[in-house]
Amino acid sequence: MRGRQRFIFSQERRIYLNNYLIYPCKTMRITQSYKGKTSHLPHTQGTPKDYPIDEGCSNTGRDWVYCPCDSMTVKRIYGVGTKGTNTLWLQSDRKVSFADGTRDYFTLLITHPDDEDLKKLSVGQKFSRKEKICREGKDGATANHLHISGGKGKMQGNGWVKNSKGKWVLTVTGEAEKPENLFFIDTDFTKILSVGGLDFRRLQDVKEDYPTGSYRVNCDLLFVRKGPSTKYERKKFNELSPVAQRKILTLTKGKEKDGYVRGLRFIVYEVKNGWGRTPSGWVSLSYCEVAQ
Repeated sequence: MRGRQRFIFSQERRIYLNNYLIYPCKTMRITQSYKGKTSHLPHTQGTPKDYPIDEGCSNTGRDWVYCPCDSMTVKRIYGVGTKGTNTLWLQSDRKVSFADGTRDYFTLLITHPDDEDLKKLSVGQKFSRKEKICREGKDGATANHLHISGGKGKMQGNGWVKNSKGKWVLTVTGEAEKPENLFFIDTDFTKILSVGGLDFRRLQDVKEDYPTGSYRVNCDLLFVRKGPSTKYERKKFNELSPVAQRKILTLTKGKEKDGYVRGLRFIVYEVKNGWGRTPSGWVSLSYCEVAQ
């Protein structure tokens, strides 16, 4: 019960939640935070540093770690069949919304999965939100758990480096980050047993706020509708604006499509419940990202 009381968040703060990042386990039971003196403190006191947690999950077996955002790709697998401790790196395929209100690519490091799980994975393999990746294990450990570190930006170099305290720490193009600044807790997905003394934000208490302005499509085909919900009729190619038609033909090398295609940029003039009004009609902004 103590863990539940550690949630601190603002009911009034609004945040852009496109491709938001959630905690990657169905049960949160943090047995050691990055403040832990057992083995993690040198990670935060050395140079460079990261902020690892040990996740024990439900403690009833080998629980899974899940993809925490819309799409991630395996970037590196280390240790299988060797004396090195098994470690896995994944990177988001596009920028995500973090719990601290910032946006960037996300890199996830997971240590201790067993060989039997990592042998089933391959570099370049992709995972979708809430898809199973691997289970907690004890390769290089005395009991089943997951050692997890996260960072803002893409994986840098081979994904880690030994710091001045002799600990292998995550390396990214941005910075390794505290988990409570990265992950929202989706209480419809994750059961809280222990937060390890950390303060996480709950996804259900954050108000989503898509801005107006320029966006880019992040799916193969995004339907354009006559109103701001799926109840409204989809528009055909010849019903889209002339500018949208030209962009579609350019991106598809002359093929007509009944909707916006991947990579197409468009302007949003108005937002209603996650839908944006564009020159051609209304689209769901959950399949788009702000164009920079």
